[in-house]
Amino acid sequence: MLNFNLYTIDWTAIGSMATTIAVISAFISISVSNKQNRKNRKLQILLIRKEQEQKRLDEMVSNILEINHSIKPIDILDFSSKWIDKTFTTEDRCKIDHIAEQDQLNNIRLNIQLIKLKNYPAAKLLLDRLNIIRNIYGSWASNINALHVFLNPDSELPAEQRDVVITNIVDQMVEMCKKTDSQYVLVIDDIYKNRTNIVDIARDIMNIFESEMSHQIQAHKLDFEKELYDFVKKEQERIDCIVEL
Repeated sequence: MLNFNLYTIDWTAIGSMATTIAVISAFISISVSNKQNRKNRKLQILLIRKEQEQKRLDEMVSNILEINHSIKPIDILDFSSKWIDKTFTTEDRCKIDHIAEQDQLNNIRLNIQLIKLKNYPAAKLLLDRLNIIRNIYGSWASNINALHVFLNPDSELPAEQRDVVITNIVDQMVEMCKKTDSQYVLVIDDIYKNRTNIVDIARDIMNIFESEMSHQIQAHKLDFEKELYDFVKKEQERIDCIVEL
């Protein structure tokens, strides 16, 4: 029969062992806690990064869709036809002024986007495409507005100076048309052969210019919309995978 004597037990040794076990247990607990905290911090960082990336994408898409929507090829055909047919009204002039102001705003917004997204190569390609569309639209608005102003009977500009200004505007339109398609070279040459009055020449050139610029914008818009869809799809997939990294 076993006989335990409490006075013979080394309570100090047992206490040391218990303390050691407690220390080990605490160390393990702290280690597990630290590891979990690191995981939580990493998750929080990833969630913040995801939120920032999502905000940047949403802001960019919203801005460029608004710019793209404000550029309407039908405006080119509508207002140009009125100017060619001499039915261009004061109200039309106000609308063109608004278009010109909107174009300046769009240019500023695009430049800001390019600055903000300078380290975003995929976005830059998309914004460059939109800027091409804006440039074409802006050139048309600037030209037709200037032609209307200088050909207005109320214009105080002397006839000779007026003709010089109009000639410069026509030269710009001719250059853009020829640059776009070489087939216009012969057509434009025939206009100059058959017309002597710069105003008549301007109206004939505008007839070509408005058709070509409208066509260019429509073509670029189709490409832009496809590129935008592909870009957003790819970027959204990337953003959605951030927390899985």
